[in-house]
Amino acid sequence: MNNGGLIVLLIAILVLGTGALAWYRAEGTPPTYEAPESLIVGRSGHDLALALADGESGLRSVRVWVSHGGEERPLLEESFPGNLLSGGVRRDHAVALKLDPAGLGELSDGAFLHIAVRDWSWRGGFGGNETAREIPLRVDVDPPQVSVRSGLTYLRQGGAASVAYHVSEPTVRDGVSVGEHFYPGHPKPGGGAGERFALFAAPLGGDPEAPIRVVALDAAGNQSEASWPVVLKRHPQPSGRVRLSDSFLQNVVPRLAPDAGADRAAAFHTVNTELRAANEARIRELAAAGAQQRLFGPVLRQLANSKVTSRFGEKRSYEVNGQAISEAVHFGYDLASYAAAPVTAATGGHVLHAGALGIYGNCVILDHGLGLTTLYGHLSRIDVEVGQKVGEGEVLGLTGATGLAGGDHLHFAVMVGDTYVDPLEWWDEKWVATHVDANLIGPTS
Repeated sequence: MNNGGLIVLLIAILVLGTGALAWYRAEGTPPTYEAPESLIVGRSGHDLALALADGESGLRSVRVWVSHGGEERPLLEESFPGNLLSGGVRRDHAVALKLDPAGLGELSDGAFLHIAVRDWSWRGGFGGNETAREIPLRVDVDPPQVSVRSGLTYLRQGGAASVAYHVSEPTVRDGVSVGEHFYPGHPKPGGGAGERFALFAAPLGGDPEAPIRVVALDAAGNQSEASWPVVLKRHPQPSGRVRLSDSFLQNVVPRLAPDAGADRAAAFHTVNTELRAANEARIRELAAAGAQQRLFGPVLRQLANSKVTSRFGEKRSYEVNGQAISEAVHFGYDLASYAAAPVTAATGGHVLHAGALGIYGNCVILDHGLGLTTLYGHLSRIDVEVGQKVGEGEVLGLTGATGLAGGDHLHFAVMVGDTYVDPLEWWDEKWVATHVDANLIGPTS
């Protein structure tokens, strides 16, 4: 090949190489990041987290600023190492930005948070690909106003009560706080905007000095609370001993712990602690999905022709040959009737659960709305399905001895929110009228 041909070949190689480089470096994939559709900054500020990424030519820069009324206020500007020939060295980067209401000032409608991220691509006249977003921004440092409509309220440990209140603006969370427990509020039937109602409880065995407050949290994270006169009657938690027979250990425990070895007492303790805890977590998960409206009637009905054979909230010590091997609290009543007696709904509701549930055996859980649920355990047969609407007195199944039961009976329990409460209150129509209906529908003539 002569010199002229060699020069042409070299030029062709150079052109092709330059073209290939230009094609590679002018990639068109912009950087990525996730950001909210809108932002409300409350009194405590807002922590904005951005995960920037560019898997092609690498990150080049990020800018964050606020625009309002024709003015711009920079919040962040950062550049990343790299060059136009080889691109950037950083493929991802985390940005943590504190939005302080004092620094942002008063922002009315028309304020925006801008985020612009560029990469090292040759696109845009070597300026790179850009991903830019304009996010509506608002500063709100005023917490919602809460006013309690209820008067003096009486309740006892292990019992329930209710409260009516008003919030001045839409909230993301409102209800009653009792120590570490929270009971969500619901729209008050027939009430105007902001009129709310909540059932709440005083957990048996809980701190009797725990503050009881109505709390409200708005979308900006501003929170307010209000108190009202509440008289809490202390109630001692009963205790008792349960002696486990050899027959119970040999016949009942294996059906809940089929892999248990010869030490059936140890297997019982595992069932009574670990399986019980898992069952209770599942029950609370189901109860949290209850309806916002009232489904229950003026009273809950005790199972017909039944006798209470246990104490609510009894702290039980389980013994084998006089030796304590396990403990648990029995939250509910054991109701004795005749074998395979029809089990009926205590009041109207929807079926949340209908099937096996560990220590409760064949079990039905009903949602009655506003945070009220009932549980029916140890059934020998179930006659309803999840999602089914049932009326007061409708047959749910038959009593039995499934789960951790030594004989045919019904385990009946009532929950308000995440807390078991004494069914005795809810069986009393006068109590429901004064402690629930008085706040939910007002006084009756």
